[in-house]
Amino acid sequence: MKWRRWFRALHRDVGYVVVALVLAYAVSGLAVNHIEDWNPNYRFQTSTFELGPVPAGSIDDQAAYVIAKLRLDPAQVRGHFQDTPTELRIFLPDGQEARLDVRTGRGRLTSVTTRAGLFEVNALHLNNLKGLWTYVADVFAVALIFLAVTGMTMMKGDRGLRGRGKWFVGAGLLVPIGFIVYMYQ
Repeated sequence: MKWRRWFRALHRDVGYVVVALVLAYAVSGLAVNHIEDWNPNYRFQTSTFELGPVPAGSIDDQAAYVIAKLRLDPAQVRGHFQDTPTELRIFLPDGQEARLDVRTGRGRLTSVTTRAGLFEVNALHLNNLKGLWTYVADVFAVALIFLAVTGMTMMKGDRGLRGRGKWFVGAGLLVPIGFIVYMYQ
């Protein structure tokens, strides 16, 4: 049949077009599937510092002193808080913070950096971009549906869907059905 030849050609060409997105979504899927074990978007690093005793004064004065000594951008400081009479915390964007003992000046600076590559593909996969990207993702989803249907129906005879293909499709269908049944027991 002629339509099988067209399916084969279109399947091949559409597959070439979407291969980069398939790889990006697959890598992102692996990363976010294990979010309980690690943060796929951000790397948290803690470093220690020692400023010496912080001069006496108001909490605001002490925070200003620490900000200057650590060379933090004052515009980036979200606030500060005295946890205990001796512990000062300075809050920075995205969960970053400086925490120190004002008596000794010893503390920890927690910084956050994005995981290069993973942060971007996760933003695509999770559609954090919204807007135009939603339509790109929709076209990609339709392309995947097309690839699945054409892939199933390209072959004929005992190698096709009516032959051994039906068993492979059935086995593949059992996986999500099995998990759905398991979830609702």
